[in-house]
Amino acid sequence: MWLVFTIFTIMKAPTEFRLQIPLFYNKTKLEFQKDPYERYDKMVVRQTALHLADELWGKYPFQKTMDFATPFLPDIDNPKIIELGCGVGRWIATLAMHYPNGQLWGIDYSYQMLKRANEFWIEGKKVILDLSVSGFPTIELQGHQLSNIKFGLAKAEQLPFDDNSQDVVLSSFLLDRLEDPHQGLKEMYRILRPGGTMILISPFNFIENKHWKKYHPPIRIFHFLKDLGFEVEEWNDEFILEEPLDVRGNVIGWKCVGLVGKK
Repeated sequence: MWLVFTIFTIMKAPTEFRLQIPLFYNKTKLEFQKDPYERYDKMVVRQTALHLADELWGKYPFQKTMDFATPFLPDIDNPKIIELGCGVGRWIATLAMHYPNGQLWGIDYSYQMLKRANEFWIEGKKVILDLSVSGFPTIELQGHQLSNIKFGLAKAEQLPFDDNSQDVVLSSFLLDRLEDPHQGLKEMYRILRPGGTMILISPFNFIENKHWKKYHPPIRIFHFLKDLGFEVEEWNDEFILEEPLDVRGNVIGWKCVGLVGKK
């Protein structure tokens, strides 16, 4: 099994595999229990609906994220692209279809999210989605069978990829959830090749008081990036995303920063 992955891309060996998903971080039983994104019924069903069930909303609710990134994607046939905090895999899998000769990885800290991403985008399984709690009918989603993408469990602050190895690092709605956001940014910088691109979108809605004190207002993130060595090519601190909630059209509005950094 590991030979397949070393051919696909050079990286550190996983500690174990679960249902063909490599685990690059030894997540303890307590860490699984404390992680809200491991709660299948609440989080995985919700993320499946948001990112895979466009027919519920009449569009892909987070298409604006992809559109923001498109002008900064590489104009080559076989890029190496990593998405950190990939969830159920919509963004990175869309890029895998756009770059059939590329090598793409979706990395997340939640095994349950990765399991859903793997079964939908790689194994091609059908997914039955019951979102009746939000007023929708039960629907069936047909999966895909992509061969140029892998999903793996890791912490964004401890990435398994080699120095200077990736063309693009993507992240959305992740940085403000990390234990150490600064270390996460350092890791993104480390794995990017010289001239590589980081594309990041975040509401900077931090969950810890110490992070509000350290990183708010967002211009502090700008200075962190400059100190790391990034050239900030794009900075949009009025990037509004609407997350739909139910069949009545209620939404949550997220005031994000969309930024692009070049190594």
